[in-house]
Amino acid sequence: MKVLIIGAGAVASVISKHLAKDPSATEIICGSKDLERAKEFIDRSCGKIKLVKLDAAKIAEVAKTAKGADLIINASLPRFNENILEAALEAHVNYQDLASELVDLKTAEQLKFNERFQKERLVGLINTGVAPGIDNLLAREAADKLDEVEAINIRLVEEQQTSEFIFSWSAETALDELTALPLLYKNNEFVLSKPFGEVEEYEFPQPFGKRHIFTIYGDEVATLPFYIKTKNVDYKSSGTDIEFSKALYRLGLFNKTPIELDGKKIIPLEFFKRIAPKVPTPKEMVKFVKDGVIENAFFTLVVEVIGRENGRKIKIKNSATFPDLKEITEKFPGATYISYPTGTAAFAFSKAIPKIKNYGVFPPEALDEDIRKDILVDLESKGIVISEQFLSDSN
Repeated sequence: MKVLIIGAGAVASVISKHLAKDPSATEIICGSKDLERAKEFIDRSCGKIKLVKLDAAKIAEVAKTAKGADLIINASLPRFNENILEAALEAHVNYQDLASELVDLKTAEQLKFNERFQKERLVGLINTGVAPGIDNLLAREAADKLDEVEAINIRLVEEQQTSEFIFSWSAETALDELTALPLLYKNNEFVLSKPFGEVEEYEFPQPFGKRHIFTIYGDEVATLPFYIKTKNVDYKSSGTDIEFSKALYRLGLFNKTPIELDGKKIIPLEFFKRIAPKVPTPKEMVKFVKDGVIENAFFTLVVEVIGRENGRKIKIKNSATFPDLKEITEKFPGATYISYPTGTAAFAFSKAIPKIKNYGVFPPEALDEDIRKDILVDLESKGIVISEQFLSDSN
């Protein structure tokens, strides 16, 4: 399998390393506009990996580079999804990405390519990180055990024990999601909520316990109701990263409306994007951990599906607990507590694409049961703990 990865940052570095160790991958090409920075992330010591200069905004350039490949993975910004989908069609190559752009906040733009991919007998697997991605799989796994589904609740903990504010994934993508009006699916209708609103206390698996959780934007809310019949879907997160982001939001630093400062107009969000720290390179991450700047970091995900089975109300809680940063640093030095699980998930999904028998563009919850099982087994082999809990109505 020959793979073209668009983007050469923290997540791409994890995907490319996993692919390099996989016997089925014969060649991995990482394309980036900024080759100098890309060299800091992409480990080219393995002969399978090569780095090329590539502009994701130029469809013809991407298609030419992708010619002869089996798969294109967009590990760059979601705003390039449609360009790369066009390039995949032109080069006749399967496609994968990590998240949607969702310009209108409720429509996954990749799905408009479904019929064209079906016609060309190609697979376009979208939103294949952790959230979206693994949570979509866990939602479908639970939903298939019930006769009917009433609600899907997605809950996350994103926590860093650090003396400095560090972005563990693209600042641009993170800020776009944190400043977007959260999408909810309530009583069979899409509605927009308020960032960091609808606070509630939620019981996570140990060692996290009870946490205050807040609404933030989640791409999966835009697709789950189309593939799983349900009345409600929501997405909430917690942890130090979310608490810090909430504080910045309340200070007005996420505001998109211009304000006047010393006679000049500035947009607070654009100013913050300019000064926000970049994702640390692998060498910088190793040093942060070694010097104790980052003591540890944790990421866990719970998908709660509520419905009925044989007339009885049931709640199924599926969870995915990822290795903490100390464990990641031992096995994958330089990865962050977000880039490792996201890149590992994307790798597991990429391995499944040759097995998919249906053509078109679709998210993980549309995958057949046997494909989903293979992905979850692959994730567990990489240190991700998947668990399932059944609760009665009283819980």
